[in-house]
Amino acid sequence: MTHSATAEHIAGDLALAIHQGLIRSGEQLPTQTKLMDSYKVAMGTASAALRKLAAAGLTRGESGRGTFALEVDRLFDRSPVLDVLAAAAMCRSLAATSFGTSADAPTMPFGGSPDWDDPHADPEKVMPPRRVDVAALAGLDRHLLRWMSEAFLSGARRMVGSGQSDADVHLVASARAILRDGARRPQDQPGIAYYGGATADDENVAFRIWPERKRDAASAPAGWGGHSNEPPF
Repeated sequence: MTHSATAEHIAGDLALAIHQGLIRSGEQLPTQTKLMDSYKVAMGTASAALRKLAAAGLTRGESGRGTFALEVDRLFDRSPVLDVLAAAAMCRSLAATSFGTSADAPTMPFGGSPDWDDPHADPEKVMPPRRVDVAALAGLDRHLLRWMSEAFLSGARRMVGSGQSDADVHLVASARAILRDGARRPQDQPGIAYYGGATADDENVAFRIWPERKRDAASAPAGWGGHSNEPPF
């Protein structure tokens, strides 16, 4: 027996269609009747799915006309959901691409108007995609990239279906870091310190809580790692 789709599932599908350009910026979404027929659901479920898209900042409603995909800038001020989906797509594309070394990785496009390369389009009204340096990401294991892609996709669908939670702030920030600079570490950001390493003060929470331990560590013999029954962080 096939179970009916939920509003969360339908909203996630429509969000993915908007990201993929199957529903273009400013285009009308399927009506409630169309969704009821396609997913075999009641009107309340179809209506709830459309409300979830609006709450996620992906659509706008026009009285007497229907629901339309928002006309958003393809590079700036995008919906967090679309940015997370874009990061998912970028990771999946990288996982399916072969490179000699990470240094050989090409840049990848992000954003831009859907018809930016249409010779009949008004050049003043279209924006080409930006090229993102993905060398840092291309050096990751393909299985990890696939896992990242699925994690981003799952997170985006959850955000549409249930709303953005406090925990999703980090998911959105990670996605935007990928889209902005390929997740390369900023030059002024220190590396993550290993416990007992030369820069452990930067990351060791215990030192911030008990500053006297910093003095103990400085005067301890080489290789001292604190009390053996205490975790490093």
